[in-house]
Amino acid sequence: MQFVKLDAAGNDFVAIDLRSQENEGWVPHPQSVAHWCDRRHGIGADGVLLMRSGGAGADFHLTFLNPDGSEAFCGNGARAAFAWWRSLSEGQFNDAHFSALDGIHEGHWVEGEPCVDLHVTTLPEDTAHGAYVHTGTEHLVLGMPAEDLPELDLHSLAPPLRHHADFAPQGVNVNVVATSPDADGYFAMRTFEKGVEAETLSCGSGTVAAAAVLRWSMGGEAFKFRALGGRLGVVFEGEKRAWLSGPVEMPFSGTILPS
Repeated sequence: MQFVKLDAAGNDFVAIDLRSQENEGWVPHPQSVAHWCDRRHGIGADGVLLMRSGGAGADFHLTFLNPDGSEAFCGNGARAAFAWWRSLSEGQFNDAHFSALDGIHEGHWVEGEPCVDLHVTTLPEDTAHGAYVHTGTEHLVLGMPAEDLPELDLHSLAPPLRHHADFAPQGVNVNVVATSPDADGYFAMRTFEKGVEAETLSCGSGTVAAAAVLRWSMGGEAFKFRALGGRLGVVFEGEKRAWLSGPVEMPFSGTILPS
């Protein structure tokens, strides 16, 4: 089986094209997904992207699988999939409509980068643990002075929040964002993702969640972020739609051999 490796600001994926009729309906076993995502014994990734034929009005359908095999929506995965889909047409198309777990999305090629829209399903809500936001998946956003963020022990802070009974049964991704931007206007942030059960180098839906909390607390419609894996931008269009932009690379492709 052929795959492409996609890198979206450090958020990386194993991508498989299933648009041929013979592959319609096929879903990899969770053990296979876990093996492919394993960074020592497999290809290494934060998740698996499956591209299928789109339904009415959609150019393709995107399925994202966490390393544990669970299905979710992934903002950076959506950007990566759109960039990959565009590359398969040799750049012929700069716009797309595609479906995912949470509904229909749009993709546009803007200044050499993929930009996709995310749905802010639930606006920021105060909780005893931080601000809760739903941007295609569940997020908890906490603020911290920028100078403290690099030394934060996120692997100790995040798991009790990710598994807290207040967010059961789905759980939450845990995002920590700087309370003020750097000299270039970028907000630093770090994310612990459920399903991956570890810190990722960036998180698209978490970045939109952080932007929603910043807009809620300090105003503004456009925000720039610097994650460990690179930069991302968010621009809001109305109350519940946000455009996520940033780089995507396709470093290599290969063949998954039968085990």
